Parts: sequence; C-alpha cells; structure tokens
Amino acid sequence: MDSECQCQRITTQTTAVRRIPTLDVDLRVRRFHRDDTRRIHNLFLEETRCLVWPMFAQAIRSPPAIILHLLFMAVGAMLARSFVIALFGVILTAAAIFVYTYRWFYQYLTSSLKGDLANISQYYLCKAKCNFLVAEFDNSIIGFIAIDQKSETIASVRRMSVDTCFLGRRKFIVTRLFQEAFKFCQECGYSEMVVEFPGTQKTKSYELRRCDTKPTRPDISVPREG
Repeated sequence: MDSECQCQRITTQTTAVRRIPTLDVDLRVRRFHRDDTRRIHNLFLEETRCLVWPMFAQAIRSPPAIILHLLFMAVGAMLARSFVIALFGVILTAAAIFVYTYRWFYQYLTSSLKGDLANISQYYLCKAKCNFLVAEFDNSIIGFIAIDQKSETIASVRRMSVDTCFLGRRKFIVTRLFQEAFKFCQECGYSEMVVEFPGTQKTKSYELRRCDTKPTRPDISVPREG
C-alpha cells in the first residue's frame, strides 16, 4: 500500500515537471529590466525587417507609383515605339521605390536604436507616466510595448513588437500587452491612448474608461512595428 502511494506521488511530481508551457496559461507581462535590452533590440530588428516587402508592395500599388508606371510606358511607346523600353521604365520605377523604402527603413532603425531604445530605462522607466512592458513566455521575451506621454491626458504607444515565431498567436500576445498598457494608463490618469503607425501619419485612438481594461471597441488593430 505504501509503495503504491509512493509511486503515485512520484508520478504526480514527474507529470508536474514535464508539463509543457502553454501561451494561454504561462504568458506573463512584466516591466522591462536592464538585462532585456539585447533581446528587445533583436525583436525590434527582426519584425521591422519583415515590414520592408509589405511596405514596398503597398508603395508600388499607390496612385503616384501607378501614374509613373503609365507615364514611362507611354513615353517608351511614343518615343521609342518599343515595348522593351517601356517595360524597362516600369522596372526602373519599381527599383527606385524599393531603394527609397529600404533607405527609409535603414534610417528608421538607426534613429530608433540610437534614440529611445538605446537607453530604455532612462527614457521610459524614469518618467512617472511612461512605461515599457515586455511579454515573457518560457523564460524568453516574445514581445514588448512602449508607452510614452503625449500630453497630460493622452498616452502614446510609441513601440510595439512581437516575435515573428509567434505570428499565429500575435493577436493574443498583442491583446495581453494592450490590456496591461490600458491598466497602466488608467492608473496614470490618462483619458486617451493613441497608437502611432510608423512610416505614416496615421494614428488610432482609444478612449480609456475607469472601470474597463480593454479598448472601447473589441477589435484591437495595432501597427506591425518595432
């Protein structure tokens, strides 16, 4: 009898040790530590680089780019009467747009890593109404969100990134980060939180409620940024 009970205890302990961590249960959102700096930089670089091609595809389909394509095709057809020259003009326009996009991303990465991300503790944690939160899973940081002060009543989400290995659960991780960010903003007395989209002039505002820790709208649309 004693041996059976002992075997059951050993089995229970073994099962507890071998439990596989799950994102739904084991994801933890905490405040930034100085030792997290290198991992934060890597996350920011990885996800920002993934945005080069989507932004290039968006730029090449924009009305100004389409007008340039048609203009080069018309000039090539009228002057040289050659489809090859017209096609070369289109390719040249696409290459110029890609170079411009890549150059913008390079400048954005450089300015970010030399700016607020160079010393996160000093820029965010030393200010009473700013914060930098990280999402931790299985002893690894898989996402972060940076909250900056835009005015006395408005908070700004300046940075937000998620590990590219968790793209299938990105929405869940972002939701958890936003919930903690909302709690912090409410505690600081903010009445509004603004999400800034890098590379554009677009922003999205959320009204903060005292008794709620979620946005006023159920869908959370956030920038894919670093």
